[in-house]
Amino acid sequence: MNTGNLDIIITHYREPWSVGKQQFDMLAQQRLVDFRNVGVILVNDGEENELPADCFQGYPYEISQMSIPKGGVSKARNAGLDASDADWVMFCDFDDCFMNIYGLYLIFCAMEEGRYDTIWSHFAEETLDRDGKIVIVQHDRDWVFIHGKVHRRQYLVENGIRFNEKLTIHEDCFFNTFAQKCTTEDRIGEIKTQYYLWKWNPNSVVRKSQGRDFILDTYDHLMRQRIAVTEEMIRRGMTAEAKATIIKTVTDCFYDFQQQTWKSLENRPAVNRAERWFAAYLKRYAEIYMHTDALTISKVAKASRDLALAKGNFFIESLTIGQWLKHIVDDVKPVSREEQNV
Repeated sequence: MNTGNLDIIITHYREPWSVGKQQFDMLAQQRLVDFRNVGVILVNDGEENELPADCFQGYPYEISQMSIPKGGVSKARNAGLDASDADWVMFCDFDDCFMNIYGLYLIFCAMEEGRYDTIWSHFAEETLDRDGKIVIVQHDRDWVFIHGKVHRRQYLVENGIRFNEKLTIHEDCFFNTFAQKCTTEDRIGEIKTQYYLWKWNPNSVVRKSQGRDFILDTYDHLMRQRIAVTEEMIRRGMTAEAKATIIKTVTDCFYDFQQQTWKSLENRPAVNRAERWFAAYLKRYAEIYMHTDALTISKVAKASRDLALAKGNFFIESLTIGQWLKHIVDDVKPVSREEQNV
C-alpha cells in the first residue's frame, strides 16, 4: 500500500542552529524509513532569522527553508502548511526532537492503515522538579499540545483547520480541538509508543514562567483561546460542542481560582487580571450557561473538580460555583471586546 509522504513543519524564531541541530540529526537517524518520502519545511518567523544554508548539508531528507515577516508561531505554522504539498503534515518546535529512532517508522505504519485523518501519540516532556533538576514526565492522552500529532493534509484543507493567527500562546489547543472535532473517533489514530520529546528550554515562552504559575501568568491568552474556540464552533454550527465547551470552561475556571497559590496576596494582581478575562468570557456566553440543566453542569463540575484535586494544589472551596459567578458578575469589570482581540 502507498503510505504517502510526510512534511515535518518546523518553526524557528531566534534560536541558534545549535538548539535545533539535534532535531535534524535525530530525524537523520530514523530507521526503516524511505527518506524520499520525508521532507522538512523550516519556517523562519522573520526574514532576519534565516539560518545559513550550509547547516542543512548532508541530511538524507529534503529540507526547504522559507521566511515570513514576523507574525508569531501560528502565522509561521500556517505558512508551512500552505507551502506543503505532502499527503501528511506534522508540526514540530525547533527546540524539540525525536527521542526514538523508530518514530518515523511508527508514523508511517499508522499512515499505511489508510483510515485516519489525525494520528496522535503519547510523548515525553523534560521539566524541572522542585530541586531544579530536569526530570521526564509522560503525556498520554494529551490534546492540548501540538507535540506528536500528524494530520492528513487534505483533511485540514477541506475542513479549514488552521492555527488562529491572533493566538500566540495556547494556540496548540485551538488547532488540536478542530483537528479532533471535525472528524469521527474511528478516524483518529493512536501511537502509544513515545517518540517525541518536548525538550527543556528555559528561554521558551512556556518555560519562562517556571517557578510561577504558567496558567495564571497567561490567563488572558488562555481565555482568548477559549473565546476563539467557542466562536469558531458557533460559526461552524457546532452547537452542542460549543455548549459543552462553555460549561467546561466555566467549571474549569472556577476550580482554577480555588488553587492555593492563587489565594496568596502576591498573586492578587494576576488573579484580578484573570478574573477580568473570565468575566469577559462569561459575559459572552452567560445565557447559554444559565439555560443548561443542573444535572449536566454538576457532571462536568465533578470532572473539573477531580482534575483539580489530582493536581495537588487545591483549596477546599469556600463558596459554590453559583456564588462565585455572582461575584464575577457583580464585582468584576470584564475586559473590553477591543482588548480581547479575538
